[in-house]
Amino acid sequence: MTKLSICIPVEAGKSAPVRLATELLANPNADLEIIVAFCGDDCRDADALYAMAEQEPRLMILPTAPADISPCHHWLGTVAAMRGEWVTVIRPDDAIEPDIAEFIAHAEEKVPGIDAFSWNNFQIDANCRRDIPASVAIPMQHHTRELDKDDLITKGFKWVDSSNVPSMAYGIYHAAISRSLLETVLANSGELSWQTPLPQYEWATRVLIYAQKFGFSSRPLSAIDAHRYIPGSVGPVMADFPFHAGIGLTAAIAEIHARVLRDLDIDWENFDENFVRACMIDCLLENREDDFEAMAQRYYAAIQKMDGGRLASTFRPPYMAEPEADLRRGRRGMLVFANRFIGNAHTAADFFSVARHMLASIEIVRVTASSELLEEQEDSQLRRARA
Repeated sequence: MTKLSICIPVEAGKSAPVRLATELLANPNADLEIIVAFCGDDCRDADALYAMAEQEPRLMILPTAPADISPCHHWLGTVAAMRGEWVTVIRPDDAIEPDIAEFIAHAEEKVPGIDAFSWNNFQIDANCRRDIPASVAIPMQHHTRELDKDDLITKGFKWVDSSNVPSMAYGIYHAAISRSLLETVLANSGELSWQTPLPQYEWATRVLIYAQKFGFSSRPLSAIDAHRYIPGSVGPVMADFPFHAGIGLTAAIAEIHARVLRDLDIDWENFDENFVRACMIDCLLENREDDFEAMAQRYYAAIQKMDGGRLASTFRPPYMAEPEADLRRGRRGMLVFANRFIGNAHTAADFFSVARHMLASIEIVRVTASSELLEEQEDSQLRRARA
């Protein structure tokens, strides 16, 4: 059986993932398959991908989905076609390590029995302003280890050490799950499932609940084509829960948590200072003043409806007209801070192509995998760098 199925749902109007398919299939021995699912009839450059599929059995193109299909059901239809032992989802403008299947095989050796695997990745916004200095932290450590589920649940659901999103590295987007875990997640979907414009966070929530053993690679294995979430006209799914995707990203994730937990007859009990701080950060990241004010008002109205508005007075998001400059450069412990536009990298694919030359290959990762001393040194240096 193929080791890994890489699923690429292509939204209506997006270009076909010709670059991605070409890079991933360049090695004829790569133990993976690519499943592409177009949406609507206006996908650009699709002919080149269809021609590639005629010559490459590892590339499967599914029948085109309706243009009005929801993101969640688009993803569900794509992963349903997987034939591998593991599955991951990425988008056409993302980048992923061509040797990703070998890294998963290595993770299975290092953490026997894992059913959820994650890794460091880069978040790269192609619209990032060049006139404001920015840096990207590139981890130099590359070992793979098991992470504790209780700790992951605390960070994921209680917004501990979060930004505007909780620390939920696992899921199916830029992370991989086993076939058995995929089946478990789908079998336990309830009537409130998959009603979100942000499927990556619903998958992350469900994987965190149902996975048994979590493996993590410190070595970055992908880059996300990141964009600021723009709230649309989406309303609440649960009439008695004030946070929803029409408010902002933090609110959308809170609603996902609440829906998933309600399907399990568990109450959402994470309205506290950590969550309110995350709401303020979500507003802080909006640099357009009118949009900032509108978002802050939406969050404030929702916060007032929780617990009699007891935390409403603590919600004071500051407005920042432009992102702060980040001048960090060079090595600090086991991190290297690089210019966001290093090597004239513009897109996520550009950045990953440059950064990959700085990262350990799978051969080096395997050779050093047995060195517990190396791992201890790396952990110690990384902690000092973050202090």
